Amino acid sequence: MITFTIGDYVFDKIKNERVQILDVSEVWGFVSYKVFNSSTGEVYKLSIDDICTEVPEDNFNENYLRYVAMLSKIKNEISQGIISKISNNIIPLPHQIYALNRALSNNNIRYILADEVGLGKTIEAGLIIKELKTRGLIKRILIVCPTGLVTQWSFEMEDKFNEKFHVILPEDYNSIRKITGKDDVYGQFEQVISPMDSIKPLVRRTGWSEEKVIKYNEERIYSIINSGWDLVVIDEAHRVAGSSGEVARYKLGKLLAAASPYLLLLTATPHNGKTEPFLRLIRLLDEKAFPNINAVVREQVAPYIIRTEKREAIDNNGNKLFKKRVTKVIELHWDDRHSLQRKLYGMVSNYVSKNYNKAMRNRGKNMWFVFLLIMMQRLVTSSTRAIRESMERRVKILEEQSFKYQTMSEDELIEMDFEENIEDVIAAISLDIKEEIAQLRDIIAVAKQAEFQYLDVKVETLLEIIDNLFAEERDRKVIVFTEFVATQSYLVKLLKDRGYSTSILNGSMNIEERNIVLKEFKEETDILISTDAGGEGLNLQFSNCIINYDLPWNPMKIEQRIGRVDRIGQKRDVLVYNLILADTVENRVRVVLEEKLSVILKELGIDKYSDILDSEAAELNFTDAYLKSIHNPKNIETNIRPVEEDLKKQVENSMLIKDLIKDEKDLTSMIGKESSYDIETALKQMFTYYQNYKGYSSLPIEGLKINDPVIDSHLKKEIEQDIGGKILKVSIRDFPNEKGYFMLWKISLTNESHGQKIIPIFINQEFIVRPIAGKKIWDAILDKDRTITVWEGEKVDIEIQNKLRIISQEFAYDTFLMMKTELEKRNEEKYRKYLYALNLRIEAAERIGIENIRKHKLMALSREKAEIEANYQMGKKFYPDFKLVLLAYME
Repeated sequence: MITFTIGDYVFDKIKNERVQILDVSEVWGFVSYKVFNSSTGEVYKLSIDDICTEVPEDNFNENYLRYVAMLSKIKNEISQGIISKISNNIIPLPHQIYALNRALSNNNIRYILADEVGLGKTIEAGLIIKELKTRGLIKRILIVCPTGLVTQWSFEMEDKFNEKFHVILPEDYNSIRKITGKDDVYGQFEQVISPMDSIKPLVRRTGWSEEKVIKYNEERIYSIINSGWDLVVIDEAHRVAGSSGEVARYKLGKLLAAASPYLLLLTATPHNGKTEPFLRLIRLLDEKAFPNINAVVREQVAPYIIRTEKREAIDNNGNKLFKKRVTKVIELHWDDRHSLQRKLYGMVSNYVSKNYNKAMRNRGKNMWFVFLLIMMQRLVTSSTRAIRESMERRVKILEEQSFKYQTMSEDELIEMDFEENIEDVIAAISLDIKEEIAQLRDIIAVAKQAEFQYLDVKVETLLEIIDNLFAEERDRKVIVFTEFVATQSYLVKLLKDRGYSTSILNGSMNIEERNIVLKEFKEETDILISTDAGGEGLNLQFSNCIINYDLPWNPMKIEQRIGRVDRIGQKRDVLVYNLILADTVENRVRVVLEEKLSVILKELGIDKYSDILDSEAAELNFTDAYLKSIHNPKNIETNIRPVEEDLKKQVENSMLIKDLIKDEKDLTSMIGKESSYDIETALKQMFTYYQNYKGYSSLPIEGLKINDPVIDSHLKKEIEQDIGGKILKVSIRDFPNEKGYFMLWKISLTNESHGQKIIPIFINQEFIVRPIAGKKIWDAILDKDRTITVWEGEKVDIEIQNKLRIISQEFAYDTFLMMKTELEKRNEEKYRKYLYALNLRIEAAERIGIENIRKHKLMALSREKAEIEANYQMGKKFYPDFKLVLLAYME
């Protein structure tokens, strides 16, 4: 009877797998062996009848060879490459592939995707989602975005990635509960999109008790937070940074950030020149790494930011991605035909000026009224109809005294939208009801006369521009932006009377209505008339013409409008027309501001507003400058000084910020790097080979995923070739290989997938390495259409075994060094990042005035530092292993 000793390799005849003997036991004549199965990691016992020394005959077949080759290839792809199959509906651009690679370079996937407007951050997020799903790392996904972007997200995920997301709005809650019979609304769906403001926690609401507010918050925010998400995506994430740590959106962001292991924050303006909001934003990713503002330095920030600027973006041929932008500023003057419009403007400006100064004396109490005055001043330069209709509604409120008693902070004023809040604003409490009614009635009377006197001064020019555009190209699409729905209605009628077909978009429309309008504009109508709220988040690059009928006071908002068409996929130069009423205080302020801004930009070599202006943070300063100038036009220079100083500060900061969030890279190296690897087909093929090799009957194998238990067991297998046993002989039809030894060797430095790699090596009969041949033979074995013959070969003598190992190890040394360098770099970055942050926390703790608290805190930090040091030292240790996975002799 054959006996075996500890350390021998034998075959488990039951599982048909190679095992190593760990212990031998003989009791009452029965011999048993404790064995280790490296393929499964199991330790178990076998009797002597269950083991043999020879490789079973069925291992010497084509299916075994192809199974091991395919399994090895899949393991390599998972550890190093992009394995998700890119949809036929999208060819990723170099900067998008770069973003995907950066995101996957770290197991801790928590990043700010900070590309400039129009570069496709939604696509980048979709690529990351697809890849993480393919790897089996995520299942439950939540996307939170502004209401206006819900449609875009839903469409892009389904159209470009074949990923169906359920849009859940507050009004859907009861229906979902009724249909499912469950209270857990969000738990019913694995992929959800939810509007940001519909789930943010309320602090208060007029007429609501504290209990009602608490119940509302539990239903909205806490139900979504407690739904066990694997990945949370927050679009327009700068909004959750808030103007202070107490803003409701920041509370939402903090809760969402803590609710998921993986987090993507999308924003084109991660840093607006003020460190505190940026600190709050980046702390959502990693609170420990950013204990205070001293941590906001390039070395600390860089690992968390993925950013591409428009000027560096290229297409898949290496050409610049964006077209030229041609902006035409058209100044309009009131003549005798528009005398009543001029008078109307003066009367409204007078009404606003007088009341604004009074309201600002007690701004905390009167912020809603301040907002009303801002809106009225904007309305009078928008259209006569818009100002008349709004003032008529205001008079009715004043007469009925049906005010809404609400409070608003300056922070909330910044976030307010005219269109969304117009009814609440018109119902603001008056400073003097009787006086205000008298003022408004006089203005309304003039407005009515002005409407009959002549068309608004901007209308003639608008119609002329549109006529010329369509005369040049009848099939073009034109977008007209206005700030107000009343002006929108006015323009629709005028353009229809002119024979143009129009579509309208505004903030009152739900998602379904917006989708219908967008389809209508793309396929049928000539002109889209949109408000800012209506146009938010739109991708309209099939149009290249924008007419700004009204100009927002903040120039960054104009940039956002233009960004709707100045996007990836735009085929033509972008045409922008800005209509400006020249005979207004607003125009004088704008001219002075632009002059000041141009000087500032020129001095520091910055070429566009969007580099330094954030649409929300700068809003209040612009508003204040305009309204003060309307009150006192002679002091425009003085009135805009705070804005000028703020702009200077922002410009100075912008140079630092630019460097802080800059993401150094070579995008040309990303051309053609998108994945062509079809992981699902590879898994199916691998499993089929395994079944055939084992002689199992065919099992259903459609739709296999990496995280399926049956696949997971294969991926965890550690196949090791017995170099001392019989080997495979292989012949590949019509393949010009030399005779020699083909091998797959596994290099391991750590137990993590990033620390492992399988490499092919071919050594010919003269023991010369052929690097290219190794790769080509592996590819041929992986090619299911290749004809391969496999049979049992002879044992390899000990001298040849040793030669093959030594030569292979020498050849693999460069790969080992490359892997070692990469792992050392990661360990170093992680150590430096957390040590830097910890030292800042220690400095802060040392300033604590109460001694016992200071000592307690410093002791805790000392323990934390010791742990960081220990992990760093452990990360510096490697345990290299070089194992033979497959050996075959090529005939």
